[in-house]
Amino acid sequence: MSTQRFTPEFKEEAVKQVVERGYSDPDVAACLGVSVHSLYKWVKPVLPDKSEQQSKELLGAKSEILRLRVQMRRVEEERDLLKKSRAVLCQGARVKYRFMSEHRHEYQLAMMCRVLQVARAGFYAWLQCPVSDRAKDDTRLLELIRHSYTASHGVYGARRVFGDLREAGESCGLHRVERLMQRHKIKAVRGYKKPCAIAGRPSIIAPNHLQREFTVDAPNKVWVTDITYIRTWQGWLYLAVVLDLYARKVVGWSMKATLGRELALDALLMAVWRRKPQQRVLDHSDQGSQYVSIRYTERLDQAGIRPSVGSRGDSYDNALAETINGLYKAELIHRRGPWKTRESVELATLQWVHWFNHVRLLTPIGGIPPAEAEANYWWQLALRNTSIEVST
Repeated sequence: MSTQRFTPEFKEEAVKQVVERGYSDPDVAACLGVSVHSLYKWVKPVLPDKSEQQSKELLGAKSEILRLRVQMRRVEEERDLLKKSRAVLCQGARVKYRFMSEHRHEYQLAMMCRVLQVARAGFYAWLQCPVSDRAKDDTRLLELIRHSYTASHGVYGARRVFGDLREAGESCGLHRVERLMQRHKIKAVRGYKKPCAIAGRPSIIAPNHLQREFTVDAPNKVWVTDITYIRTWQGWLYLAVVLDLYARKVVGWSMKATLGRELALDALLMAVWRRKPQQRVLDHSDQGSQYVSIRYTERLDQAGIRPSVGSRGDSYDNALAETINGLYKAELIHRRGPWKTRESVELATLQWVHWFNHVRLLTPIGGIPPAEAEANYWWQLALRNTSIEVST
């Protein structure tokens, strides 16, 4: 049997196929036409010792396990620390420092600083001075607050205690006094609770003749009235309106800076002067103090107007007037505010009332302005009277 000799270059190329490219020994031997035993002898000196490789892999696995155990222990400690410190996580730094001082023998200081997000230097500074100057001043101020509160027999609240402190020469703020009193549960003695109104109670001045019948067949039969308010830079401004229920037309209105009975009286006088009703009109309102006053009811009687008052606390009894006030607020006040002066609101209200009566299209009356709806009624009434006279 002849022995075949291979060049060193051939052997090196065969070893590269196994070591570098990862082919198996039988495949490379079959491809190159050599025996598997010969190929193994060429490859063996190049490969590292298996026992050494296995020991290195085992050492690496042990190191990884040890690292994971340390990391797991760290995570568990941070978890336990978070559970214990959940009450101080959103507190100030000094509260966290107090917690760290109580648990410094249980957890590492570096970990507590990292979890609680505070500086280690700040903790060491707190150890030198646990109570800040602000806290010391709060303690002194609290004694003055308690003295003022006790001297008033528990009657004074934060504002009156603050006034006492200012008279004594203290330069603290009102919110600081409120904070200290709230923190230490120092409360003023309150009087009796105001009795709440019973909703739905009927008026004793006049019964509810309207009974939510907001549809009438002619003008000057039913008027509804209500009061609303407007905020300005100069203060509040109040508006009283009187509406004719037939066409929802504003027949009287008044604006004043005070919420008195003259506000409702002026709006009523304007409606009587402009409409001059020839028949007995029903005037419906809520139980506001302006509308149930003696002077207002006397003025209604002098004008030959029958009063009607809805039940207390029930806005549905005067829903139409509430709706028109809502349109006034949405279309003028809220859209063009804020208002600087009362005069500007009065001028804008005058323009809006004219626009509402003569231009604004209202769906309940057929999509036409209130003035046009009333004009159509008088025109049709004139036609009927003319036809009756011709037929007779």
